[in-house]
Amino acid sequence: MFLAVVYLAALLIVGILTGRKKRDSNQFLNATGSLPLWVCIIACIAANCGSLDVMGMMALGAQYGTLAFHFYWIGAIPALVVVAFWLLPAYARGRYPTVLDYISHHYGSATRSLVSLCMSLTMLLLAGVCLCAVAQVIVTFLGLTFLQGVLITAPVVLFYTWAGGFRATVYTELLHFVVVLAALVPLLFLTVNEFGGFDKLLRSIPPARFHAWHNLPLIAPGATMDRFGLIVGLGLVLSFSYWSTDFVQMQRALAVRMPRDVPYIPLSMAASKLIFALLVVLPGVAAPLILGRRLATNWNATLPEMMIHFYGPAWVAIGVMGLVASLVSTFANNVAGFTSAWVQGIYQPRIRPQATDSHYLWVGRTSNAAAVIISIGSAYVALRYQSLMEYIQLILSTFNAPLFALVALAALAPRRTARGGVGGFAMGVASAMLQQSLVIAGVLHFGSQMSANFYTAILSFAVTIAGTVTIGVIRGRAVPADQRINKLEPAAVRFSTLTVMWAIVVAGVCVLFNVLFW
Repeated sequence: MFLAVVYLAALLIVGILTGRKKRDSNQFLNATGSLPLWVCIIACIAANCGSLDVMGMMALGAQYGTLAFHFYWIGAIPALVVVAFWLLPAYARGRYPTVLDYISHHYGSATRSLVSLCMSLTMLLLAGVCLCAVAQVIVTFLGLTFLQGVLITAPVVLFYTWAGGFRATVYTELLHFVVVLAALVPLLFLTVNEFGGFDKLLRSIPPARFHAWHNLPLIAPGATMDRFGLIVGLGLVLSFSYWSTDFVQMQRALAVRMPRDVPYIPLSMAASKLIFALLVVLPGVAAPLILGRRLATNWNATLPEMMIHFYGPAWVAIGVMGLVASLVSTFANNVAGFTSAWVQGIYQPRIRPQATDSHYLWVGRTSNAAAVIISIGSAYVALRYQSLMEYIQLILSTFNAPLFALVALAALAPRRTARGGVGGFAMGVASAMLQQSLVIAGVLHFGSQMSANFYTAILSFAVTIAGTVTIGVIRGRAVPADQRINKLEPAAVRFSTLTVMWAIVVAGVCVLFNVLFW
């Protein structure tokens, strides 16, 4: 209880201190170009490798074995390397504060508004997942009800996001990251020690759960996973759509002070994925061997059960604090992302385009409060799903995959597809919703919900590409929506030798790990 009081007090202090500096609405919503490089790197890692990701990935390790490694290796590292050398530098040098400005430049304000609406919905749903997860942790370890857990968490997040805005969420992530590492690092060592060493642990894993590639069929939607769905659905569509368009990650990367430092952020994320794959997934793969039937009905309980198995009361308390801290942080990230997408993507250009900056600042704070309240309802929706990671991938396959199609087309054929943005994006989202509805209704059958998510992402991406190109050709060529921004975008971006060498090392280690677990 004492640790909980100290932690909550620290959050409130951070909110007050970060809210003292005078800022305009963009600084409140995005903090663009105002934070040190090291802060942005750690904030990006903490935002993505928080408790929600840790709980979900450890559950996938217990459920699918070493196949879960691919969500880090295939589903993150290649996309992060490409983003480092292509998209983020273009955003930073092209003076795009967010991905919404990039979409607006190439497709116009109507497409931006539709994308903003879908992004806002995505972040509200993800905020509900986070709130659901933290409430379940509170229920498990403190014996409170789900509603009590929700009502404890929501006001704290509301306070420090209201006071400090986006800057507050970044600095509190540094606090959360330290606590999460304190909870996770000992778990890996204790798991390895349980088997008498790393080599013995690997030899104890059944071959069917160890070889991440060897047993996968080429194309088999009825299988648990197949190579086509994994490589194209996860490795290309979902991976690139997440890392190139995710609002929360983009906010942190573009908040760095010096534009030339932007590539270091995704490359640091890629390096962290190599480490976190072992830190998080490996204990999950070993969990069924340690816990036995205790995981048969609820894979999401893998991390709490492993902590209870290995830790004493004092360290369990620290572990619980780590889970709650990072889940609250991720919840706040999505609340802040929703606020930015709503205010700068819909309210400012469509509802009150000529209002004062102080008015947008007030609307931003009010939107924070509304997002927290709405997230309470979406938390009860998330409560209906047994696998949080599968539910998250369902959301991303529906909304992020079509968005990445627009981003890719804007880079490859910006003038030929500019007029097809609204129709193509709407068709992609609609096709994803239709396929997932047919899966839920039992009309379409896949070997797992995750496989269904991969194929949904492929479908929505392809439909968006086809629809946008077709409509663009029919309606004719169009110039970019904002010529002023276009003039600021450079023809090329230069990268240091250190940046290139770092990318080569990270990619090489990723390939080595895939060979090791073939």
